[in-house]
Amino acid sequence: MTDVKPTPTIYRKGAIERGETMNSQTILMALQEAQFTRTLKQAHLEKLASMAFEVTYREGEILYGEGDLGDVIYIIEQGHVAVETHLPDQGRVTMLTIGPGQLLGWSAFFPDKRKTAGSRALTNVRAVAISTPQLREACQHDYEFGYAIAVRIADLIAERLKSTRTRLIDTFALTRT
Repeated sequence: MTDVKPTPTIYRKGAIERGETMNSQTILMALQEAQFTRTLKQAHLEKLASMAFEVTYREGEILYGEGDLGDVIYIIEQGHVAVETHLPDQGRVTMLTIGPGQLLGWSAFFPDKRKTAGSRALTNVRAVAISTPQLREACQHDYEFGYAIAVRIADLIAERLKSTRTRLIDTFALTRT
């Protein structure tokens, strides 16, 4: 398998496994259920849904590579994605697995920041993709919305940092035994 990045299948109106496409109402429902967004105010969920669309990836496809610039964040609706990095002498190493309801690609929220890791679909994946240029603009114009999003992203970064720290401690413990 190669690391060729295919263009994702984009369904701006649909859900794949049910044989229908996601529309704005089903995107809103997905956001209402996702771990990252479920506690947002309804008006904020609707604002987020207005800048969102559906993407799908097949098992093995690369969503983005380490060092890429991104313009969307993903909320995984179905499937699992490996967050990976390349280590000398070890090749591609999975640092984290992201599943339904979780956010992927948070670094795209910050302009001109490159991805610190790559991501690959472990299964067929359906996700809600949110345009980060639109998201940043909305955050600048609506401070309450911006604060709610920024707090969630900060919490997510802290959680991922803690997870990475735990993984490093476990890895070093294994190498000493």
